[in-house]
Amino acid sequence: MIGWSHYNPVEIHAGLDCRKEINYFLPKEEPVLIVTTKGMQDRGQLAEITNYFPLPYEVFTAQPEPDLDKLDEFYIQNKHKTFHTIIALGGGSVIDSAKALSCAFMQTEHEKPLEAWLRNKAPLPAKAIPLIAIPTTAGTGSEVTSFATIWDRQRMKKCSLSARACYAKLALLDPYFTKTLPWKQTVYSALDTFSHALETLWNKHATPLSLFYAKRALEIVMNSLHYIEHEPYDMKNRYYLQEAAMEAGIAISQSHSSISHSISYPLTLHYGAPHGLACSAFLLPIMELIIEKNAFMMPLDQDFINRMHEFLTRYKPYILIRKHCSLEEAQSKINEMFTPERAGTFVLTLSTDDVLAILKRGYELQ
Repeated sequence: MIGWSHYNPVEIHAGLDCRKEINYFLPKEEPVLIVTTKGMQDRGQLAEITNYFPLPYEVFTAQPEPDLDKLDEFYIQNKHKTFHTIIALGGGSVIDSAKALSCAFMQTEHEKPLEAWLRNKAPLPAKAIPLIAIPTTAGTGSEVTSFATIWDRQRMKKCSLSARACYAKLALLDPYFTKTLPWKQTVYSALDTFSHALETLWNKHATPLSLFYAKRALEIVMNSLHYIEHEPYDMKNRYYLQEAAMEAGIAISQSHSSISHSISYPLTLHYGAPHGLACSAFLLPIMELIIEKNAFMMPLDQDFINRMHEFLTRYKPYILIRKHCSLEEAQSKINEMFTPERAGTFVLTLSTDDVLAILKRGYELQ
């Protein structure tokens, strides 16, 4: 008998202005750590969220693609403090940083916890400080997943925290925080959602629920993204993109991502390609291979497949990636593109030559 399981403990509140409910979920008179970016602080969005709770708080300013050693450094400097809740206000890098710190501040065993977990393979703690995730982009879905991407720049490696302790306690999806997101970042974030959803459709660990959420996320992105190009403050469609990101996040929280993400990691690490762009750059040649092999994990009608193809040819991530690296540069990192926990979920068995062909096809597309 074929079986499957589904687990996701994140409480979700969604809708314009739901940020105003945050005080309801915070402990009374207890200090809070807020993880956010300098941009969020400069644009007044940090002040906006703190308007709604009277608690003392400290701020950790996160960087894109969070660095293992910098997270450990912050922990060492502040381990004598007690935080009862962590709030992540930002995109995927912010939420991933907050997940790492929520685990770090719960433990007392390791002087450098991220180094212990990610370099020395020590087990993660079973519990973490409660995390409230408030995404300010619509792409990563990290607010509903149990993993976080951390970068070890000392060893030039991408690492993953993955444990139930990494699930947020609460996700607040308020499109208010996405309204100032520039068009390019809006597209990259939507492409991230698109990649998560497509990676579920060709993932051998897909479940009926993950496939349902993935297909729905694809539908929403294809229907909503183009409206924002002409009306940046279209809050209805910005909300829909947040919903799609969350649903695609629920999908990959079950099956994890796959070969497209595996290919993407060295493109971000070595060439600075933004994650949403890097993980979507080769979706079209991979999809062509899946269509050729009739290997989607659920039946899809031809109209839906055509619409996915049209979406990718409209936003052209396979063209945009060329601003960051050439075909020769991408091919030079081929040995880093076989991340076992990602490439291993792909429904087809691929060789190095197959991945090289995917890269070449991506650079041929116009």
